Amino acid sequence: MAFVVGTQNPNVVEVNFIVASAEMPLATLLSLCLFTGIILGVLFNLGSIVRLKRKNSQLHKTNNLLLNKDQSHP
Repeated sequence: MAFVVGTQNPNVVEVNFIVASAEMPLATLLSLCLFTGIILGVLFNLGSIVRLKRKNSQLHKTNNLLLNKDQSHP
């Protein structure tokens, strides 16, 4: 898919930033935007992922304690 997009969009476009501008192929610009979005998405969700993993670990410990407690009482 990336190959098709790259070959169909070989045009050079000008990108104006706040303090600078650059010229690059449209396919390169699209790739940069995609990867930037992926990185930002992972960074914004990293806190939630860590919190959920910690909660999952706590629940596993509680579950194991309850299972061991039930097995010790006949």
